Amino acid sequence: MMGRNGAARRQAGLRALLLGSVMAVTPSLAAAQDAPPPPAESPSTEASAPSSGADGEIVVTALRRNTRIQDTPIAISATSGETLAASGTTSFTELTRTAPSLRIVDSGPGSRRVLIRGITSAGEPTVGVYYDETPVSGSVGTTSDSGGSTPDFRLFDVERAEVLRGPQGTLFGSGSMGGTLRIIFEKPKADRLEAAFSGNMTAVEGGGPGFSLDGMINLPIVEDKIALRIVGNYNKFAGYVDNIILTDDPNAGNVADTSPDPRYLRNVKNINDGESYGGRALLRITPTEDLTIDLSATYEHVDAPIPLWRPDFSRANGLDFASNMHADNINEDNNRIFSGTIRYDFDAFSVIGTTSYFDRDFTRTYDVSDTFNGRVGTVQNAEGRFVNTLNSAGTREGCRRYQLGITSAANPTQCTADQLTGYFNATVPLQSSALYQPQKLNNWVHELRLSSTSDSPFQWTVGGFLESRDTEVRSLLLVASPETGAVYSPSTPGAIAYDRTINDELRQKAAYAELSYKLADQLTLTAGARYFNFERKVGGRIDVGQIHYSSRVTPYTEANYEEDGLIYKFNVSWQPTTRLLFYAQAAQGFRPGGVNQVIGLPAERAAYTSDSLWNYEIGAKTTLARGVYLNLAGYRIDWDNLQVSARTAGTGSVFGLISNAGAARVWGAEAELSANLLPGLSFNGAVGYTDAKLSEDQVSDFVVATGRRGDRIPNVPRISASASLDYKRPVSDTLTATARVDASHVGSFYSTLSPTDIYRRKIPAYELVNLRFGIEGVDSDWGVYLFANNLLNDTAINQMSANANTGGITNAVSIAPRTYGLNLMRRF
Repeated sequence: MMGRNGAARRQAGLRALLLGSVMAVTPSLAAAQDAPPPPAESPSTEASAPSSGADGEIVVTALRRNTRIQDTPIAISATSGETLAASGTTSFTELTRTAPSLRIVDSGPGSRRVLIRGITSAGEPTVGVYYDETPVSGSVGTTSDSGGSTPDFRLFDVERAEVLRGPQGTLFGSGSMGGTLRIIFEKPKADRLEAAFSGNMTAVEGGGPGFSLDGMINLPIVEDKIALRIVGNYNKFAGYVDNIILTDDPNAGNVADTSPDPRYLRNVKNINDGESYGGRALLRITPTEDLTIDLSATYEHVDAPIPLWRPDFSRANGLDFASNMHADNINEDNNRIFSGTIRYDFDAFSVIGTTSYFDRDFTRTYDVSDTFNGRVGTVQNAEGRFVNTLNSAGTREGCRRYQLGITSAANPTQCTADQLTGYFNATVPLQSSALYQPQKLNNWVHELRLSSTSDSPFQWTVGGFLESRDTEVRSLLLVASPETGAVYSPSTPGAIAYDRTINDELRQKAAYAELSYKLADQLTLTAGARYFNFERKVGGRIDVGQIHYSSRVTPYTEANYEEDGLIYKFNVSWQPTTRLLFYAQAAQGFRPGGVNQVIGLPAERAAYTSDSLWNYEIGAKTTLARGVYLNLAGYRIDWDNLQVSARTAGTGSVFGLISNAGAARVWGAEAELSANLLPGLSFNGAVGYTDAKLSEDQVSDFVVATGRRGDRIPNVPRISASASLDYKRPVSDTLTATARVDASHVGSFYSTLSPTDIYRRKIPAYELVNLRFGIEGVDSDWGVYLFANNLLNDTAINQMSANANTGGITNAVSIAPRTYGLNLMRRF
């Protein structure tokens, strides 16, 4: 697959995408009927926001109150639940097809990093992810990098999804420095009984089968007063990555023999298949017209191997998606959200109080066997195979380096016979090993917010915010079975080769206000500010040391960090007609700093401060004709005091941490076009340009592969583009034919900052085309659809990495190959 003239096909696909977009849009602008847009929605409360206005235009709550998207003076993409269902969207990762400048760095379920406008680095999240009123984030892990493990809840029965581009620090707080992604679920309805069902069957080319089931039922309990809405899902992931050295059956047939190691005579197919299941229950109580109480409980379980494969290895052996890893790579994730929201509407303002509890049990198991490559010597036996050997130069040098800590050739000291034997016996089992990291996260969030709801030219929002997050991480190096790759239980004697525990506590409090005043019905001035204070306490210990990690048994130690500050937002918007809105904005974003839990780290290295940025933006929102909307934005971002990955010095050099170094500047532009071309035919397109580079050198003596001015921010393509055509046409009094095509382009990018980094990899550009067509009832109460995702079968690599834990070998995660499917839908 890697050699199928991919570059030529990508170029042809991109040309077709751009040409098709132009051809589709041009006649629509000429044919659209000129008519005024619908009137703006009156201000209302966020919790009761409708999903669309009179003309089908989405109403959003990005400003914490209801506004039409065309009247909202910020860069925002919104997708209705109907459109999400029509495109087959079931995960927030698929929103990249509709929102410019949004990117998800995907390392498998439960290990995703969300970035907007090129703002990405290790540490706390740079994008706030909300499900209704609840912010969710990942676990800090062993490297204080909670931004890299964002959880994912299945999207079914969704009212809308909003992607707010640019910092949203005043209203949404820390972590929203690049933007905010919001998923708004459908709420219970007390005036009707309704239900919905959707089922999918899929087959991945070169892989296995998959299927999913989603269901919803809405139950009115007391008419117009109390209703319950229950949603459930089950998803069986289709695998497509093969491991050719592990086996479920020792007698399995040979796929490839590319190594002198006889274990390469095995094969496990579709190692990345897995499952997820979950659901939510929502209760809405409306005792009076002015009082609304929402209670919800949400659960999502994911048990799926990480879809890692090795491009170089696959290419060299003529394979598609192949791996030669020696141990399991699995994410097991259990997420629970419990939330309550109370809203009361007064005559001129509303009060909203929310409390939510996010509970996460996340266990990550990933192969680190290749870390220990070359750390014992090998010799070639009579059969031509290489076997580990005690009395060899390689083993003696490994013992000197890791057992004795001697790296200088001038020091002639050698290991004793007992030391050499001990080193050999301890190291050989690690050639099949994995880091097993169970992580527990609890997060309480409380917010009280007041917002104006009158027709006054003066609009305002004020609020207070409290957060209490506790995380416990245990990191164990466990030996795995050389035959199956299964990681031995920690209770198995001799299985634990390293054991470290980390505790992380974060306490945040904030107060914010945003005020707007409309002058002469055309000009609106907005100013906002947020005061924040956070306290961080981090502690840890090592119960079992590891010579290869330069670590030893160490008692529990603890460190603290505290910081406070103010951030601001200023916005000027001018709306000369109902068809035109121009705005200019300067807004600030930030994320918390903290303290590293690394045993033996000097005190001056332990703490790292918050990083922040200013986003300067101009934009225009235009209604070119009835149903034809063109929105434009251009921006510059100045990002200071970046939080970046660092690593301790020493022979092992495995302790990851966060430090501050350097600054970055991002120039970018975005365009979105939505048009109703003909009756039943609609077009949506988006283009994003992001030029994200360091603006000053990263001066540090321990940051990994420090970057220099002009180096590109990793994982950020310069160009991303997407387009979709959706067509519906009645074919009888009872049937409607539907067809939809989605196409997207993602430009090339790099995996790390510095061109001198030996682990830096270039990820090639790719295109994706999805096709979906079917028959449904005229009221869309049932439907049968066929679909094909990744129709061109492109090798769309989303994430690529190499590091010390892989022995420098390149791993990749990519979007599934061409996938065929059948979808059945029914609404009652």
